[in-house]
Amino acid sequence: MTKSDHIRNESHDVSEKGYVYIIGAGPGDPELLTIKAERALQEADVLLFDDLVSGELVDQFQGIKIYTGKRKDSHHFEQDEINSEIVRHALLGKKVARLKGGDPFVFGRGGEEIEVLRKNGIRYEIIPGITAAYGASAYTEIPLTMRKISSSVAFCTGHPVNKIQVPDADTLVYYMVASTVHDVLDAVVSKGRSENTKVAIVQNATRYNQKIFTGTLGELRRREKAVYSPALLIIGDNINQFIEQNWFSAKKKVLITGGDARRYNSMDHILVHFPCRQIEGADRERVKACFDDLSPYSTVLFTSKFSVKYFLAALFESGRDVRHLASVTICATGKAATLELQKHGVIPDLSLEPDGCADIVTMFRENGMTDGHILIPGSNLVDEYLVHGLTALRNRVTTLCVYMHEMQEHAESIDLEFIDEIYFASPSCVKNFRTLYKSIPAKITVTVADTGTEEEYSRLFGEA
Repeated sequence: MTKSDHIRNESHDVSEKGYVYIIGAGPGDPELLTIKAERALQEADVLLFDDLVSGELVDQFQGIKIYTGKRKDSHHFEQDEINSEIVRHALLGKKVARLKGGDPFVFGRGGEEIEVLRKNGIRYEIIPGITAAYGASAYTEIPLTMRKISSSVAFCTGHPVNKIQVPDADTLVYYMVASTVHDVLDAVVSKGRSENTKVAIVQNATRYNQKIFTGTLGELRRREKAVYSPALLIIGDNINQFIEQNWFSAKKKVLITGGDARRYNSMDHILVHFPCRQIEGADRERVKACFDDLSPYSTVLFTSKFSVKYFLAALFESGRDVRHLASVTICATGKAATLELQKHGVIPDLSLEPDGCADIVTMFRENGMTDGHILIPGSNLVDEYLVHGLTALRNRVTTLCVYMHEMQEHAESIDLEFIDEIYFASPSCVKNFRTLYKSIPAKITVTVADTGTEEEYSRLFGEA
């Protein structure tokens, strides 16, 4: 074997293995993800994500998603199992994204994971994330350092209880204190800190349901107040008096169940997306029969990017490509559906920007699209109001289930206590919401997209 042959073979061995990104997702707000992390997640074939990574963030990406949630006394995956899963996919030649809450190297076990990758000769890259202390600091207006008050800060954990550290720093930040907050406070006082030192407990930092408890060391030691994970404890005299009326708490929290979120501006609103996930589950026999003969249809109407994605995936799996659609008018509603079509090299004949199904019907009427046969690929949840409206224009309408629309398995339910407004974009959004919530608190404003959605809301919840 020549030297050049040896080099070629060695390169080939490396290329057979995949590549792993160890990524920090940030403390909770999905918009705090870095640009580099977003690029890596777009490339990834497989995403392994932790419990504290929001479903809203994960659902933006196309890779196979594996939930590896770990919480105290309730581990879905042990760390060794997570390591094995990362290695298994990488050895199959895949790009793997290991997505962790906060930053991988700040109490994130990123160091343990790269040790395993090194042992297996797998290439990797570390992409940092905003750690919880930074997120909590910004979203509560508690500066971790402040001129003349705090010139040093230390990050610690509340575990194990018998080894709680109390460094000599002006500001102390303790991670993971949901079950040990009083033990930490006791340890800090026993180390000589005055009971008059200011303290803040931040739950769900940077999320819509962020909650802050404030007081002094002495007050919080004596207060029996439940603290829920994820929780962060900040101790120091840099905690200011405006903490409970900061820029974040002043914004209106709006729950979006679908549609165009641009109707709400980011300066005044925090948008919370209802945890729904589209997953594969087509009515395969009907889909196959449809592809065998598209001649009856004059129009194919795509109402979401998922309808495009799964319809075209099924088309390609059947051994056909977009040329098979040459005889029909292709219509897309909304920018997401249009962009998804363009990804596959298809420019729709008609691209609509409606606010609801009533607008779609109006646009069909204005474009003279009557007396036809419309195929609507979509989910198992049929928009009966859209079907009825298009049928009223003397069209024949056929719906085709190309994916299932189901509730996200691992997402936490929305805490309506923190919500000011709910926006329902379609009747199917109302149906999905009703599967989890039997009523809506009176303090919440309800906004609906159109008449059909209003009727469905009235049927399931009473008057809007």
